[in-house]
Amino acid sequence: MHDAADSNEDLREEYRIKMRGRLLRRSASFNVAHAVDSLEPGTGAQSIQRALTLLNLVGLIAGERREGASLSELASISGRPKASVHRMLQALIAMGYVERLEEGGYRLGVQSQILGQLAQKSVDPLVTESESSLMRLAELSQDTVFLTLRTGSYSICARREEGFGEIFNNALSVGDRHPLGIGAGSLAILSELSPAEVDAQFEANAEILAERYPKVSVPHLRDIIDQARIDGFVHNPGLFAKGSWAVAVPLRIRGSRPRAALSIASIADRVTGSRVERLVALLRREAKAIAEALSSQTDLTPDSGDL
Repeated sequence: MHDAADSNEDLREEYRIKMRGRLLRRSASFNVAHAVDSLEPGTGAQSIQRALTLLNLVGLIAGERREGASLSELASISGRPKASVHRMLQALIAMGYVERLEEGGYRLGVQSQILGQLAQKSVDPLVTESESSLMRLAELSQDTVFLTLRTGSYSICARREEGFGEIFNNALSVGDRHPLGIGAGSLAILSELSPAEVDAQFEANAEILAERYPKVSVPHLRDIIDQARIDGFVHNPGLFAKGSWAVAVPLRIRGSRPRAALSIASIADRVTGSRVERLVALLRREAKAIAEALSSQTDLTPDSGDL
């Protein structure tokens, strides 16, 4: 009877993670949609970036559902008039980057798929070298493993690998984008920066943090970062998606600015106590393996932290 009660509680906890994970991904979608709002209005660059941002948004939403992204949802998340979004979609359809499904939704078109295939030929070596490490981490931990990359004052989930355990963490999907400081991997990257650089990132994201993450305390984030500098890893106790706990370590690549981290996420029971030490040891081992593999490569991808 006790086992049944524990099992039910695990299921409820998993459901809560899924629900909060969806909310967090909506924040990620919002961040993608509003990434260019600070550019000077009326410029050609802003029009181009809005079109590309809409393309990213279609990919992000349609990637999680067969029916694709609806016009209403795209307009709502982007904050643009439906007519404007529709015109932009028609232009992207004409170029083959988006296609409309029979059900009425939108997804990435053939041209986007071809572009993705071409991009594979020049993929970031860090992403390539991390693949086997993420697979090993997922198999050994039986939990969900992530590679987080820094892009400017944001972080993006670049890779995700599922373990074969019963618990799946749904708080972060490939392509999700959050301000630096949101997420264990993001905090691990910040722990490698100087206090002045950290302050600069929080200042750059002050508006988006206040609007989309009102419950997040920047002083609390600074405390976690300070502790991570001492411990060498980040322990996130369900701070951003309640019930979604994680540990992360920065990737220290010789000759490259801090821009990446590995993390493992699950429910609280699996990311507390002595198990944290085991997970951190696994993360550190793979981080070292990736760093050693990349240290011999002189043609590293340009530092995205300065973009």
